[in-house]
Amino acid sequence: MQHSWIGGDLRFSYCTEHDLPDISRMLSKESVCRWLFFGPNTQEATRSYFLPLIEEMQAALAEGRTSDHHVFTVRQKPSGDFVGQCALLAVDFSPGSFLIGYQLDDAYWKRGYGTLACTFLVYFAFAVLDGYRLNGDTVADNTASRRVMERCGFVLEGIQRQYWHAGDGYYDRLIFGLLASDLTPERLSALGEAFTTA
Repeated sequence: MQHSWIGGDLRFSYCTEHDLPDISRMLSKESVCRWLFFGPNTQEATRSYFLPLIEEMQAALAEGRTSDHHVFTVRQKPSGDFVGQCALLAVDFSPGSFLIGYQLDDAYWKRGYGTLACTFLVYFAFAVLDGYRLNGDTVADNTASRRVMERCGFVLEGIQRQYWHAGDGYYDRLIFGLLASDLTPERLSALGEAFTTA
């Protein structure tokens, strides 16, 4: 399997230990973690979460098998400047179903990069992994994340009231879903043309 893909002016690469300092800096920021149920994180907390995922991905790639989880570092091309990270995490007992996640460093907000990262996850899950379902969620007040998923075709499937404690209060959780069958063959083809292997 390839290790890196290009879409627009971004490069999506399987996360490595080398990327952890950049991810740690991003997730130590109050602004980035405002609507997350975790963080701001210490460098040690970020490392302890990501390192087992990285090690599992590297072992799978070395053995020629598909990893259970797919965590990507997002960088600008050609500069290589760190933009953020995004991921597909396998849903237990549901092969082909994944939870999506994306965090962007605050210097790169409002550039369309969140939508591009989410679009990449849709492409990767359905065109590369042959998955059947994507799951997404966000704090109800995080309108930017909600818009990203809606632009990518996700459907609001439910609301869990006061599910998360984020920052200074309790917030509803919005649950989104996207099925491979929701995408037309033309849309899947367009996704395949939008991302190339690097």
